[in-house]
Amino acid sequence: MKPLSLLLALALGLVTAVSAGLTVIECWLVKDADGGRLAKKPAALLLRQGPGGVPPRPDLDPECYLKVHDPAGTLQAAFRRYPRSAPMPHCEMSHYVPLPASVNWAKGLTPEQSCPRALDGTWFMVSMSSPVLSLSSLLRLQTEPQLVPGLITMATESPKVSLMPSPLVWAAPGEAPPELVCLVSHFYPSEGLEVEWELRGGPEGSFQKAKGQRWLSALHHHSDESVSLSGHLQPSPVTTAQHGARYACRVYHPSLPALGRSAEVTLEVAGLSGPSLEDGVGLFLSAFLLLGLFKALGWAAAYLSTSEESKKKAQ
Repeated sequence: MKPLSLLLALALGLVTAVSAGLTVIECWLVKDADGGRLAKKPAALLLRQGPGGVPPRPDLDPECYLKVHDPAGTLQAAFRRYPRSAPMPHCEMSHYVPLPASVNWAKGLTPEQSCPRALDGTWFMVSMSSPVLSLSSLLRLQTEPQLVPGLITMATESPKVSLMPSPLVWAAPGEAPPELVCLVSHFYPSEGLEVEWELRGGPEGSFQKAKGQRWLSALHHHSDESVSLSGHLQPSPVTTAQHGARYACRVYHPSLPALGRSAEVTLEVAGLSGPSLEDGVGLFLSAFLLLGLFKALGWAAAYLSTSEESKKKAQ
């Protein structure tokens, strides 16, 4: 019995120990039955074909005997060194329907402004697990040989990056500046994001990785399917030589250019910064207002004194 052909579209897994590989994975095809129940049928996935041709499986329904076509070798690599002593993985598969993207930023990814034709057809979600392996795969049923791979566009959304507090951060010599928070908002997909901290300037205009404790928050999911998170840095104590240096958070993501995207704040070490032009203007205006206030108070006092003297003379 010739098995139907499957194209491996996506595989995500973790193999903690990997010897001679498996050829056939025994599986269960799970379907909806009457009354809201689930029904199981035995199935099998043929990973590799031996020199003697396809092994017959008269015990299986033809539609449940599936040969996996894996051009990138993703799935086969997971089982190539599967330990002989390990138990066979538990495998279940079910029909899967790819849904069209409904978010506004996904429009225009294809000329038809809809999912590409490569997503048409019958799809299966396959899940396998054992003490040494955990893997999930999307498989597409092929009714005829596929000479040219279908084009699948990957939708991405670039993150917005901001840094707090901004634009200045203050610290006394020998003390640590306050915690810095790098807000990375509204990006997709969530995978592939990196946040790095830099210290620019300072002694001799040096450039180095910022020292201190750093961590990332949990992902926050939005209604448009994009996600946000925040990167945190508790800087190390600073020196007077670092006055005027700039802390920067640099974000890398598949949707961004190779250099990523960054935001920065300037470090002001207490006692070292002279008055700026803005400070001078502010001091002048403050002095001018105080002078006007003193003159107004003097006029008011003179007026009250004159009024009292006039009353006394009138009496």
